[in-house]
Amino acid sequence: MKSITAEKLRLEYEPVALLWSNTKPEGALQIKPHGQTCIMPYFAQVATKGKTAVFDRETYGCPGARAGLGFGNGYYDAFGGAGVDFMSAFFVKGMESSQNPEAYCATVQHIPERERAKFLHGERLHKNTEKAKRFMTAELPIMDIAEKYVIFTPLGKVKAGERPVVVVFLADPLQITGLVTLVGAIREGTDPVRVPPMAACQQIGAFVYDEAKKDRPRAVLGYTDLAARANVGKNIPMNMFTFAVPYSLYEEMEEEAKDGVFDGPIWKGLAGKTEKEDNHD
Repeated sequence: MKSITAEKLRLEYEPVALLWSNTKPEGALQIKPHGQTCIMPYFAQVATKGKTAVFDRETYGCPGARAGLGFGNGYYDAFGGAGVDFMSAFFVKGMESSQNPEAYCATVQHIPERERAKFLHGERLHKNTEKAKRFMTAELPIMDIAEKYVIFTPLGKVKAGERPVVVVFLADPLQITGLVTLVGAIREGTDPVRVPPMAACQQIGAFVYDEAKKDRPRAVLGYTDLAARANVGKNIPMNMFTFAVPYSLYEEMEEEAKDGVFDGPIWKGLAGKTEKEDNHD
């Protein structure tokens, strides 16, 4: 499956397709069963190396990714049943925010040593535990898909007859500007792009799934997740973001991109200038 939008953007990396399936692709990357890890390095391998990755209800990486991928809410029984209370403290200031610091620290001791400092001091994504609990129990879009697998694969590997659920562009600031402009040309109103300040996996999964249910779905800007950037490191250039869209919106973008913003003199001037600067460097 080729993308007019990607070609005219001159993307460095091919867009990534997310598919739901009951068939496991051969040779795909997969987390070990019940392994605790970030799934974004797997996304990076797909986006930058052309690999395919697969996830299921035993290989989703972490509680947040379970929700991000669409396998239900992973927060209630997170970390051996420590659950929402533990996660709400982690999302604030860790042990300092816990109502039971002793129990909190006991749970942290079962987490791989390389991750313990982060859990002890917290991710600081919310100002207090009440706000963190609302996010996990009421605000985060939760789906429990019928299919067994969620697959990440380069868009070009999507076979005829397959229909992705999500298409994810990996783009630099100028390309993000072009994508926002393209979607803005299609959508009525002034908010064609959603920017949830949450986990990077949820920004390419759960929040996009939520948009897909709507009559006029929006794009979701992501990779604003500090922890994901730390986990992925240099495998994705630091100046890049994700721009994820439901497949129905992707189809609209492809139609508009045939003769849209990327064919106008302003875009061509900016893109040409950037190309010259890159060649000069």
